[in-house]
Amino acid sequence: EKVYQWISELAGPETREVALLELSKKREVVSDLAPMLWHTFGTIAALLQEIINIYQYINPPTLTAQQSNRVCNALALLQCVASHSETRTAFLSAHIPLFLYPF
Repeated sequence: EKVYQWISELAGPETREVALLELSKKREVVSDLAPMLWHTFGTIAALLQEIINIYQYINPPTLTAQQSNRVCNALALLQCVASHSETRTAFLSAHIPLFLYPF
């Protein structure tokens, strides 16, 4: 299915935006999306990178609509991983939420 392709496309900065959008749309439909994201090498790092990349645009607020959409899709996928019964404990044990605060 295309889901595996989109997950692999998260690794490439040039293909990440479309992959984020498509995977975000599928997060309610594909029941095992969270484990697929969690267990695919580099995927969580790519999602965190999307979030960290926008910190510089928060203050002063210069975030574009495109940047906002990208980060919202990345956050939605992380929420999918955080709320899934199979990945929740590992997500919290890895202290992923700490990476979401711009210190």
